[in-house]
Amino acid sequence: MNTTQLECFVSLASTLNFAKTAEQVYLTQPAVTKEIQSLESELSAKLFIRTTRSVSLTDVGHQFLPEANSILNSYYHAKDWIASFHSKSKCSLRIGYMDSHCLPFVNKVLGSIKDKFEILLPSFIVDQTDTNLNRLVHGQADIVVGIKDSRFKDDSIDFKTLHMDGFVIAFPKDHPVIKEAKKKKLTEISQDILWEYPQVVQIPPYLLKNVFSKGSHILPVNEKLDNILCSFASEVYGLVKAGFGFAFVPEYLAIPDRELVFYPFKETRHAPFGIYYRKESLEAKDSAVFQFLAEAKKVYAL
Repeated sequence: MNTTQLECFVSLASTLNFAKTAEQVYLTQPAVTKEIQSLESELSAKLFIRTTRSVSLTDVGHQFLPEANSILNSYYHAKDWIASFHSKSKCSLRIGYMDSHCLPFVNKVLGSIKDKFEILLPSFIVDQTDTNLNRLVHGQADIVVGIKDSRFKDDSIDFKTLHMDGFVIAFPKDHPVIKEAKKKKLTEISQDILWEYPQVVQIPPYLLKNVFSKGSHILPVNEKLDNILCSFASEVYGLVKAGFGFAFVPEYLAIPDRELVFYPFKETRHAPFGIYYRKESLEAKDSAVFQFLAEAKKVYAL
């Protein structure tokens, strides 16, 4: 497997057009076809369904696409790092996170430390926490920001807690619970009030089995209702605004929104929110990881 094969695959998966892909990767159409065929042969799997009129990804192709992107990102990051190895003025920081609603916090920390370096080059990896932690272990990420995963264990990785995060409840402005809360002058919402209303549930796919097995729930879910499962806060907020129900949202992802009303959840459980990092990365106090960790607690408290 080589980068040309992967570039052709990723481009074709996006364009679904051999002519456009040939333009993007600076090859001829026959050359693109050859690269795709050689990749499929090497993987012993069909990645595309090709007819005279259309091109589409197979199920295997859909599953392989995130891996192909990850391999290419790692390759190009390593290439850039090696190219600038002798330039002490450049400092890279690869940041893994799970949801775009986490970025305001991350960017505030970056803004507070960027002047400590002549050139700070942050890059971002949005993915599920378990996948980003795997990248961290294998040196493909420098830090991972998010809720602590109790299932994760690795002696080379440490976790810095910034806050014991609970849940708040996001409602559309016209939700019946909002009217009741205003009438009763409630400052927080109990699960009893919510039970009869449908919910938009934010559960990362890798936690689904853990959360819903043996009738155990991190959050109350009335399974008799038509609830909707989502992976990311951005998906949740969109559906809540569209009137599909209320949602429990971790505090660190509760970004103010004019179309939503947030209330504290009375029976909330708490979990550590913070930053994963490799222990060895703190050996140099002038490193980007060290500086990021040092500033993160201050920024989060603002």
